[in-house]
Amino acid sequence: MIAKPGAKAGDPESPGPEPAGSEVEPAEIERAQIGFDQLFEILKNKRRRRVLRYLLEGEEEVTLDELAEAIAARETGKDVKQITSQERKRVYVGLYQCHLPKMDDYGAVSYNKPRGRIATAEHTDLFERYLSADVEAEDSDWTRYHSMLSLAAAAVLVVPVVLGAIGSNVTLQVVTALLVGALVGVSAFRYFA
Repeated sequence: MIAKPGAKAGDPESPGPEPAGSEVEPAEIERAQIGFDQLFEILKNKRRRRVLRYLLEGEEEVTLDELAEAIAARETGKDVKQITSQERKRVYVGLYQCHLPKMDDYGAVSYNKPRGRIATAEHTDLFERYLSADVEAEDSDWTRYHSMLSLAAAAVLVVPVVLGAIGSNVTLQVVTALLVGALVGVSAFRYFA
């Protein structure tokens, strides 16, 4: 864990944990002796961001097994009860060998490797403001709503094309068919991707 040399618990220069949901200023990051490079080194990996988000959402201390299951469920989009042992093991090994030791070194989490316990640490709150900006498409209800609305609109546009086949305006039919095809293609890609 990176700490200020000679800092004591009651020292006013010693960084303390920030209240949940507070705005963290750049000066506070500098006083915490964790640089922007280290901050973004942790944040550049999606799995590490998920660990931080999970801990900040209220699970202040968890076991490695619980964390691996929760992260595997988020990565696969399944319920915790539905993940396979292989999916859990893949996440467990990555957390155990790579992510948690690095996060512990930077003070992002407190990782007790022998006991397999992970908890929030002195610098965990510094990451919170950057996590709120990380909006993932797979977690977005708006993306699913938009895709379903687009598919419904495409279905409504198909009716005039079919009925227009009886009419004589070929240009209108071709343009409408191209628009419907593009709308269906984009919506299907966004929904299933």
